[in-house]
Amino acid sequence: MEITVATIIEFLGERVAWYSTPTSAPLIGVSALSPGESGAITFATAKSLQTPQAVASSESAAILVPADSERRESASVLIGVVNPRLEFARIATEFFPPEIQPAVHSSAVIDPTSTIGAGCTIGPGVHVAAGVEIGEFCTLESNAAILPGTRIGNSTHIGPNSSIGFAGFGFERDLDGTPVRMPHYGGVLIGDHVEVGANTCIDRGTFGDTVIADHVKIDNLVHVAHNCTIEEGAFLIAGAIIGGGVHVGRHSWVSINASIREQLVVGDDAVVGMAATVTRDVPDGETVIGSPARVFVPPTPRR
Repeated sequence: MEITVATIIEFLGERVAWYSTPTSAPLIGVSALSPGESGAITFATAKSLQTPQAVASSESAAILVPADSERRESASVLIGVVNPRLEFARIATEFFPPEIQPAVHSSAVIDPTSTIGAGCTIGPGVHVAAGVEIGEFCTLESNAAILPGTRIGNSTHIGPNSSIGFAGFGFERDLDGTPVRMPHYGGVLIGDHVEVGANTCIDRGTFGDTVIADHVKIDNLVHVAHNCTIEEGAFLIAGAIIGGGVHVGRHSWVSINASIREQLVVGDDAVVGMAATVTRDVPDGETVIGSPARVFVPPTPRR
């Protein structure tokens, strides 16, 4: 199928606010805005448009721009949309996805009692333990460890060196102060279309499961402790530490290096700011910042 600018405009449909004269020349890929590439589609944000030559100098065939931006002269076809970055991601995924050939690397260690769905890619050094269940079209990057009691849905991506299903950190002290480990009998349940970054750890539950719902996105270097529930569409950003039994609501955002104390609830559509230390529940829709974290109140504008 030949892809042209007209193809992209048709795909976007009513999300297109305006466009300059389309071309029938084929689109062959994607590129950055600057310098751009001949035959490619790219996007410009409101910030990048503050540089006068950002669009004019791009060599790309088509540029997605904010719908409310000034229409300007350009050798590229300009397409006005509300959110250029979002539409670019949709276009790239639909028409120019990275080419990944499903395969199992020869150095991967897969227990014969595990179940792996069709179309999966399993990288070098991956370990899939006994009884693990993995759905279709998943990717397990190099050296990922998928441990007993783990179930993974479809089209989920596990980054390199990540640990899924290791025992959580749970100890009690004996009368003489000797630590006694609390056994963990639960598992990890990961839904569909989940992203888990590199060097991330998701611990199995003590008795029930640690649950990562559909469309959750977890960055690199994140720790999710035992028995957490991360609801649909939540984002956990690099360095976040989620204590045991924490419930993170739908579409919430836990920022870089934030820490959440065990057994707390972060509500739906909430935001935990960078490096915040959360010591109490966060209500739906609230933003908390600081250490200890407190609800952010925007300053009153001066008159």
